[in-house]
Amino acid sequence: MQDKTKENPTNFTPSGGLGHLFEKAKSHNHFNELLKKGLPKELAGLSLCLIENNKVFLAAKNSSAAFRAKKQKNKLLSIINKIDGLSNIELLSISVDEKNTS
Repeated sequence: MQDKTKENPTNFTPSGGLGHLFEKAKSHNHFNELLKKGLPKELAGLSLCLIENNKVFLAAKNSSAAFRAKKQKNKLLSIINKIDGLSNIELLSISVDEKNTS
């Protein structure tokens, strides 16, 4: 009989470290979608890279998007703090996604 859990990754719930990593990835994707929806047009092009303790790392699609975002860190932090589950974030780091630039 074929294992049906391999076909649909949303039903995949292993125990241990892999399960923890899978749950962390799902929450990261959820937070990234909420962030993208909450960003104003002038800050579009940012995506969530990492959440670590009370710090968020964002990646910009190019250097101009990173520059604009760095000039509006307080506004970004306010937007991030309004996301349920990220209200404890105090620090923000922005860098250019080198893989995304051409």
